[in-house]
Amino acid sequence: MKKLLLLANMYSGKGIIKLNIADMIDYYNSRGFEVTVYSSQYIGHITDIVQKTGSQYDNIICCGGDGTLNETINGLMTLEKRPILGYIPCGSTNDFANSIGIPTIIEESYKIAVDGQCFNIDVGKINSKHFSYVAGFGMFTNISYETPQNMKNILGYQAYIFAGLKEIANIRTYPMKITYDNDIIEDEIMIGLISNSNSIAGMKRLFENYADLNDGLFEVLLVKKPKNTSLLRNIVSCFVEKNFDDNDMFYSFKTSKIKFESKDFIKWTVDGEYGGDYNYTEIEVIKNSVDILVNNENNIEIKKE
Repeated sequence: MKKLLLLANMYSGKGIIKLNIADMIDYYNSRGFEVTVYSSQYIGHITDIVQKTGSQYDNIICCGGDGTLNETINGLMTLEKRPILGYIPCGSTNDFANSIGIPTIIEESYKIAVDGQCFNIDVGKINSKHFSYVAGFGMFTNISYETPQNMKNILGYQAYIFAGLKEIANIRTYPMKITYDNDIIEDEIMIGLISNSNSIAGMKRLFENYADLNDGLFEVLLVKKPKNTSLLRNIVSCFVEKNFDDNDMFYSFKTSKIKFESKDFIKWTVDGEYGGDYNYTEIEVIKNSVDILVNNENNIEIKKE
């Protein structure tokens, strides 16, 4: 029998994993897998498990939100030989799953986690840590991990909207030097997003025209300091309409590596979780790093290298 490591965050979303775990194990047994199950007990626990035991398995499946996936990715990136990854999204926004086409209906996603089509994804690296789809700083980026879980369970995406309204009154900007490719930006930045996703904080198709999960490039979006409240309204409107081109309030470009330098330490959010405070940050793409199973009928292009 093939060996499968099933990692579950029982508290993600509304706790629906608990109601389905027996059916999942039964299904994986029927597909020829010997299943080992771990329930996450503390922050970083899943990373520890994958680092210590991951190489013993043919497949690893993680059940939870974007933070659970992040812990699994960080564990996988320490392994010389990486098992095939399956993902059962059970969080509040499930940005990564929305971007790659994994359904959020658990009865569908737990089957795709072993039966799906293999898709090779890029992984990001921020200083010494890894991320699956986004690293960001500035206004609104801390909402995902500072919003209480019970509020997210009850309200879902609306919880982020309510929390975001409070942020508008406390705008902060960061003078910084940003280096990428052969270009340098020196400006005051209000929001920075370095992404490999079409969905961020529940905003779907944010980079609809050009996001690609395995092209070796990040989509970078930087929002400048607004000079007045009317420009702030313009920025919000651009996010709603997902239109950042030909607007001098934004820097929007692609790159495989980017560096941020600032006098102050800046709080980063990585895959929806607190990612550390840095005044010097290097972010790079590690191309085609992880094989993940996705829906055979999804609308992303499966690339053969």
